Amino acid sequence: MGESDKARRAGVLERLDVNLPARLLGFGLIYAWGICLWDIPLSASANATALQTDPAWLLSAVLTPFSCIVIALAGRSRELAEFRSLYAVGPTLCAVGTVALIGCGYTEEWTRVACTMIAGIGTGCGPAFMVVLWGCLFARVETSIVETVIPASFVATLLCALVFPTMPAPLAAIAVTALPLASGLLLVLSRNGLRRQVIPAEDMTSFRPMAVTPFTVARMMAAVFVLYTLGCAAPAESPVELAASAEAYATVAGMLFAVTLSVGIVLFAHRISVASLYRWITVPFVVGIVATPVDNELAAFIARVLMNAVFTGIEIITMLYFIRLSQRTRLSATFYVGLGAAASYGGVLVGYSMTSILQAGTHSLAGETFDCLIMLGAFSLTSLLVPRRDATLESEEGTLPANDDAAAHDAQAVTTSYVDELDAVIEHRRAIGRAHGLSNRETEIFLMLAQGRSRPYIRDSLYLSKNTVATHIRHIYEKLDIHSQQELIDLVEE
Repeated sequence: MGESDKARRAGVLERLDVNLPARLLGFGLIYAWGICLWDIPLSASANATALQTDPAWLLSAVLTPFSCIVIALAGRSRELAEFRSLYAVGPTLCAVGTVALIGCGYTEEWTRVACTMIAGIGTGCGPAFMVVLWGCLFARVETSIVETVIPASFVATLLCALVFPTMPAPLAAIAVTALPLASGLLLVLSRNGLRRQVIPAEDMTSFRPMAVTPFTVARMMAAVFVLYTLGCAAPAESPVELAASAEAYATVAGMLFAVTLSVGIVLFAHRISVASLYRWITVPFVVGIVATPVDNELAAFIARVLMNAVFTGIEIITMLYFIRLSQRTRLSATFYVGLGAAASYGGVLVGYSMTSILQAGTHSLAGETFDCLIMLGAFSLTSLLVPRRDATLESEEGTLPANDDAAAHDAQAVTTSYVDELDAVIEHRRAIGRAHGLSNRETEIFLMLAQGRSRPYIRDSLYLSKNTVATHIRHIYEKLDIHSQQELIDLVEE
């Protein structure tokens, strides 16, 4: 009985690892590191304040988008993931930069200058490598898993933002320093899991190659850049200065809102598009901007919560969009993810740089309201930049053109014997389904899985939500006593 229980538990864990590999959630740790380092006051910091005004932050904020652009251009034809040394270089740069940044508050004169330089370089270049390496990995993982993992990984960010500020100073310093190292370790484990086929890989042959114009990519980059710029600059228009603890709670609440909503959209929507994901951030952004000039602490808190929700939503949208773009074109994930990251980090740099200019101006209710109206107008313009028909999510398979006589002739040239053989294969697979008690819908999905079809293809073909397809596949696996699509294919080919 004990052995049976162990086997059952092992089976459950194996199925869990296939459907939502926990190691992939390490992606959220690199964002947790950035938030805990710059946005949330830690007891490990000498002045216990957020550090956007620190000289090390400015150097870091300049280097990160610059590094992303250099990585993107250098990786147009070769993936960054091919360089194994970078799996150690990225996390190490982040960790060394963190130690140097914390040390800046406890040093003086030339030692402080040295710490500032090391902190800026480490925290500037390190995250660029980490985000692009994670993007390269996600581009090879099955799309249905990536769509869930990317929003879910921000739960790790959320937990770190909640816990780390309450830690004693030495423990907080160690914990924040360990975050990029843990993210790097989980990245390596995820890469190895993908190679061993423990993590399902995306079927790249099912995608129809497409051409994307530079203008299309530039539009999306511009939308991301403007949104980050506006979101970072908006708090400067608020007449209320929130306490550090209130800012931290606003960050956490905003992330929780964004993660919950994003996961809900991903699980229950039939087709996940950039336009649909972008649409949900419109309301929190508009309400947040409207609440910003109100001279009230509650309004200021709500505005911060909604802006943080927008930030998290844009991170999810950006990563998903540029990963899919790389899957459906001939250019590398390094190129597209690097460009997307450069747009977001560039927006952060410009937005916080504008903060000092806005705060230096004369503050009045009329002036702040006017500035917020300008921001709303700029946001409206970005909505025109976001692709309404998301080319990265079109059906994976093309159809023969009606006027293509050669293609029609080839299709008619299929021999009767081949058709008979194909019918026999399908009937054999139907018989397997009947023998295991599959329902009509389960049999339909079972036949598609046996052909090697991906989950996104199945849900698009049958017009089902992601959650519904996942439920049917789980039931199929249970009835067939298997744990993966490859086992299913092996079963029908016996």
